[in-house]
Amino acid sequence: MRRAVMTATFLAAAAGLTACTDEQAYCVDLAGYAASAVGVDAQNPADYTKILADAKKLQESAPAEVKDDWGTVVSFAEKAQKAGSDRVELARLSKETGTVTAAYKNIATHAKDSCKVDVPALN
Repeated sequence: MRRAVMTATFLAAAAGLTACTDEQAYCVDLAGYAASAVGVDAQNPADYTKILADAKKLQESAPAEVKDDWGTVVSFAEKAQKAGSDRVELARLSKETGTVTAAYKNIATHAKDSCKVDVPALN
């Protein structure tokens, strides 16, 4: 009898773990991202390399509402990483920050509304 109770408990716990939706998984990943994105300066393209790995992961798992916005952020971060410390290239990239900032604002609004996660604002 005890074994049957333990088996039932284990199965119920396993079912609960697999019941996590894609949106919930995205929200959990987003909360982790929020902690690592503190201090990213929207006016400094080189700062975007700090969030590139997390942004790529979130782009893959993002719901349709923000998938393109994550694509914009990832694309910009990849360009910034490629530019490295090339001041001319970074200056050229800085002209794109308006588009990236708008995409990021959409992400932040969705994060707050759908995930109850406050993503740090880009300075």
